[in-house]
Amino acid sequence: MKPAFSLVLSILLLAGCGFVEDMKGMMEKAQAVSKAIKDQHGWETQVGWNLNNGKLTNVTVMFQSKEVREQKVALLEGAAAEAVGKTLALKPETLIVQIVSQPGT
Repeated sequence: MKPAFSLVLSILLLAGCGFVEDMKGMMEKAQAVSKAIKDQHGWETQVGWNLNNGKLTNVTVMFQSKEVREQKVALLEGAAAEAVGKTLALKPETLIVQIVSQPGT
């Protein structure tokens, strides 16, 4: 009974502090960053972020290697920075650009 009560209390406290709304808003903005890159360059991306005490410490934009194999890193960095700058109100302390490959592709 005690763990269930603790879980319910935690959920209520998180809802009360706006954490759920903040996370939902950030997920929508991450999707908007991905869409901006897709619309501008045609690349599928995934976007992640870290928030620490209301501060956006970093944003990670992951590109698929099969789509960006021939591109220069500076172009990928510019595309990510432009999309993040236009979409997010908070500016990240660090922008991480990753190129992800799937084994066997």
